[in-house]
Amino acid sequence: MAQEKFKSRSGFILASVGAAVGLGNALRFPGLCAKYGGGTFLLIYFVALVIMGVPILNAEIALGRKIRGGAPKCMASLNKRAEPLGWASCFNSLIVAIIYAGLLGWIIAMVVKIVPLCASSQVMSKDEVGGYFFTEVMGKNVSALVAACIIAAWVIMFFCLRGGANTLSKTAKFTVIIPIILLTFMAGRGLMYSNSGEALKKLFVPDFSALGNAELWLNALGQVFFSLSILVGIMPAYGGYLPDGANIFRDSIIIAAADFFVSVLSSVVLFTTLYGCGLQSDLSQSGIVTAFVVYPAAITVAFGENVVLNSIVGILFYSSLAMMAAQSSVSMLEAAANPLSEKLKIPKKKLAAVIACIGAAVCLVFATPIAQTVLDVCDHFANYFNILFLGIAECVILGRGAKKAGLVEEINRFTKKTKMPEKVFIFSIKFLCPTVLIFLTGWGIYHLIFIERGQYNGYPVWAQIIGWLASAVVFSSGFLVKIKLPKFKKLKRQSENI
Repeated sequence: MAQEKFKSRSGFILASVGAAVGLGNALRFPGLCAKYGGGTFLLIYFVALVIMGVPILNAEIALGRKIRGGAPKCMASLNKRAEPLGWASCFNSLIVAIIYAGLLGWIIAMVVKIVPLCASSQVMSKDEVGGYFFTEVMGKNVSALVAACIIAAWVIMFFCLRGGANTLSKTAKFTVIIPIILLTFMAGRGLMYSNSGEALKKLFVPDFSALGNAELWLNALGQVFFSLSILVGIMPAYGGYLPDGANIFRDSIIIAAADFFVSVLSSVVLFTTLYGCGLQSDLSQSGIVTAFVVYPAAITVAFGENVVLNSIVGILFYSSLAMMAAQSSVSMLEAAANPLSEKLKIPKKKLAAVIACIGAAVCLVFATPIAQTVLDVCDHFANYFNILFLGIAECVILGRGAKKAGLVEEINRFTKKTKMPEKVFIFSIKFLCPTVLIFLTGWGIYHLIFIERGQYNGYPVWAQIIGWLASAVVFSSGFLVKIKLPKFKKLKRQSENI
């Protein structure tokens, strides 16, 4: 891992921003704003980002640079028994990458289909336009178009992954900057609607009566961990690529600020577009519903009956989503690929090919009729429960080992003026973050058992088996890698000597 490094500070920042900025910023964040009081949600999220997200982000990047390794090596450096935790984070990232790759395939399919949809939408009802993707594109059988788009997505991801740090920073120039430009264009269009002021008021003016809603606090706090790509093994890996001399504290602030900016920009796009198209009642917390049901209905009437302009808006929007999904997926794969390459002694390029082939084969399930169920269930387990459990364990280990490892000194090693306050850092990592994560976990379990009565999102217990299996793979993988791989390598050497 030490052989790979970002060639410049800007490359590290762009790659890290690309890892942090994803579909959660563009789709889920605006939906949560709509559901939980607009400006009230923004305020709580921003405060939590500063006092919880930024300290963990700094800790992971600093630990990665100090140890020059991914999550397994970093965790083992703090506690030799904690290496399995690092591997669990890596394998959870692999599962999330497969989910994102499936979504990337869906998004590419929408890039292909948005022009025909805009052309035919004039004679379709609003419900028909909203249901177009799942009825016409996905269909009742295996969708050949979606399958082809998924394979194309994995080909793109393979070439990004095999190039390592240098390729990550180069592709980020496109997958970060271009989506921001496209979203800015769409925000400009949204602000041209006559009722854009009403939309902005709904988004930015706090509804303080919502402060008593416990779900508001839980979702705002939880979104910080999910949005910033912390606790998933990415930032330690990127920190390992970071050359000496970089100001970790300053760069972390830039990454967090960019993540917040894109979330707010995406919210402006969603609110102004839906208000302008008279679809404000369709604001949804679900990113899937927003992307493939709500947005098509809005895009097809963005410029009235002008099919050409509506098509251009649709292509630009889904292209921006595709770039964000691709960068996030590759970042998740990178979190696992380098540690596995180092552990297995397999060249990175060969391992990238294996991961891409296996990932593409598994990912084809997202072209089948059960795609939405599998995606919804796996996403909830991998991006909610798994991250919360992994986060609690990581914060406990970081809290206990931060002083001994000299993380604050590593963060501030190349800072000149503004530094990370040690007391604030230790309090956040050791006490605040694990407490919040424990509450989030408890709430999630309580909600699943007593509110949903074991039927997450209406799915019966038997339909959640895939999610439980995915979690079992994640939490058993760490011990299997640590225990079984040394035996595997010994047998491999013996067979080579025969």
